[in-house]
Amino acid sequence: MEIATLIGGIGIFLLGMTLLTDTLKKWAGTRLRHHLNQFTDGSLSGATLGALLTALFQSSTVTTLMTIGFVGAGLITFTQSLPLVIGANLGSATTGWIIAVFGYNVDVRQLFLPLIGLGMGLRLSGPRFRRIGLLFVSIGLIFVGIGTLQEAMQSMITFSFEPSAMSFTQQALLIGIGLLMTVVLQSSTIGLVLTMTALATAAISLSQAAFLILGQSAGTSLVVALGSLGGWKSARRIVLGHAIYHVSIALIGWLAFPILFSIVNRVADAFGWNDLLRLALFHTTFYILGVLLFLPFYQAFARQLLKWIPSRSEKLTHLLDNNMSQLPTVALEAARRSLLEIERYLGSETELLVREGRLREDELILVDKTLSDVRVFLSTIRLEDDGKRNDYGQHLSLLHTIDHLERWLYVLREVEPVHVLRDTDFLVARELVLHELDLVHQLNHHTPPEDSKIWKQASKQLAEYRKAHRSELLEETAANQLEMDLTIQKVQVLLWLDRIGYHIWRATRHLIKPTVPSERFDVNRED
Repeated sequence: MEIATLIGGIGIFLLGMTLLTDTLKKWAGTRLRHHLNQFTDGSLSGATLGALLTALFQSSTVTTLMTIGFVGAGLITFTQSLPLVIGANLGSATTGWIIAVFGYNVDVRQLFLPLIGLGMGLRLSGPRFRRIGLLFVSIGLIFVGIGTLQEAMQSMITFSFEPSAMSFTQQALLIGIGLLMTVVLQSSTIGLVLTMTALATAAISLSQAAFLILGQSAGTSLVVALGSLGGWKSARRIVLGHAIYHVSIALIGWLAFPILFSIVNRVADAFGWNDLLRLALFHTTFYILGVLLFLPFYQAFARQLLKWIPSRSEKLTHLLDNNMSQLPTVALEAARRSLLEIERYLGSETELLVREGRLREDELILVDKTLSDVRVFLSTIRLEDDGKRNDYGQHLSLLHTIDHLERWLYVLREVEPVHVLRDTDFLVARELVLHELDLVHQLNHHTPPEDSKIWKQASKQLAEYRKAHRSELLEETAANQLEMDLTIQKVQVLLWLDRIGYHIWRATRHLIKPTVPSERFDVNRED
């Protein structure tokens, strides 16, 4: 009967946690994304944000998976993500304090059952109070689940060995059990609730509960790994960093256990705290130690992880460093060189498509992401009012370059690749595009500005070819020599090749010949 009650208690608790997480995500999502970069500029602010998110969602796993999503979306860099991951654990300590202070000093089910009824009433009263109602329901379910777990735990869990005589093997066994609890339950928070419930019912001792918590912390890394399967390399790096961090602090906590446990008990004795409050304090102290040990060195840690799991994205944007924002001329040149690498990379993908009809969507997504990274970097550069006029022109040209590279990227996805190879009517146009791409491969940091005329000439030839052949196709269709559908398809391919050639020229022109404010760049609208 106790097992059925235990399962029911876990289910009620999980339902409450799910409702709470979903409700808070909808409430905070948009504002959170808007201010994310502002809060991740420094190690301390990033760790604080990670702790606040975990305290809000009551799950360090949710915070870490959200962080992986932020990095994947280009909202923050991988290096910025590490303080969030490190601080996330500290936020999970709030769960222990909530349970220790409120969870077992009163009959929580009697106290919070009315909150569920009130919440459902608000939810049904109209859309205005729907989220508030769901918030009340979720909080009520969480504490009703805790009360149910307390009842089930009273006679279920005991350990046969005495806490004062725990051997190395027995300590390792408890850590292993804690790790297994997190993996099976897919949440260290639930493992913590079960541990504190067992402690409250005297099923385990304080020191045994502390070793379980060490194992639960290490188990979180496995839960995060499972939740991020199939992710980008940035996700795999965060998972690896998360695992190294959690396993390391678990080992440190194990080695330093006598000292930590003694300090916690001395502080608790001074305040006359019970075992639940002592365990909450141990939990918090343990995580604070991890933050103090890792946070000062998070940038070196990030660099090491980048070496272990290199990324093509970082290779394309490795020159970008936010510290350059105070030196506009240097920062703009770093952005220009990064865009040059991106253009060559996009040129290779375009050549593969034109020659073989192969469109590698993963590579195009990579280019899209790196362009976003450069745009974000450019937004951090502050040009002084009395600064160099050339810096302004360079900044403007780089924005134009990004715009044309994105348009080039968009055009690549417009036509079925097989049509480009199947149609032999436009071999001249294809060769002109391939000629431009061959020139792109030869681009380097010292390509003289006057060479931009080469791309311009090729693009003009493409435009003239497109005009002539488009007219011929329409005339043949009017004379019933071609079917209308076939004509439309041929015109699309012809326009597709012309637009690619145009954006290659424009991106390259802005990249190697920056505009200056005193110069108005005349664009022939017929090009």
